[in-house]
Amino acid sequence: MKLADRILELRKQKGISQEELADKLGVSRQAISKWESEQSTPELDKIILLSDFFDVTTDYLLKSIEPVAQENEKKRRIGNTMFLLSPWMAWIGYITSCAFWHEYQNAFAVMDGFIWMIGSIVVIYSAKLNRLIDQKAVNHYWMIAFPAISIFILSILYNALCLTSLAPYPLIYANRYTLLGIWFLILISVNVVSEVVMYKKSKQ
Repeated sequence: MKLADRILELRKQKGISQEELADKLGVSRQAISKWESEQSTPELDKIILLSDFFDVTTDYLLKSIEPVAQENEKKRRIGNTMFLLSPWMAWIGYITSCAFWHEYQNAFAVMDGFIWMIGSIVVIYSAKLNRLIDQKAVNHYWMIAFPAISIFILSILYNALCLTSLAPYPLIYANRYTLLGIWFLILISVNVVSEVVMYKKSKQ
């Protein structure tokens, strides 16, 4: 199978048009058409972009060398595990931080939340950098993890400004219900807007 045939086959497997592939690679639709009809050959940097986009090796594109199935399956399992684990790490951090603060009210509770949340971000982006997951998986991660992270951070800011406290959940206190209501509106607005944006990105 020639390079032109492999590009055409991969594009059809992905279910996208020549124009959509061109947009992803930053080239014209005519360039894609010429590649698939053997009128021209993509340059090396475009070969690399094609490899990343279709999640295949450059050897497969250039030489039709199939990757080792067992290695791909192992990577897929590792990627799925990291994707499933990472967003819930953020929620575990938020829940345990609230629990520790309720019991002890010390800096350890806040640090616990930060450590879990930073860990979750490190896990998901390590998977992305190692090509174990794609950008859509990262978008889905943020759709699940963002509420926990945003509630945690905004609660700390709210309490720090109003009470000089670092509680990871909003503290209610006398004669300040209006301010608390404003905080909830901001929190809900931030989450709704962010979730809508991330949902649209995940569909692209």
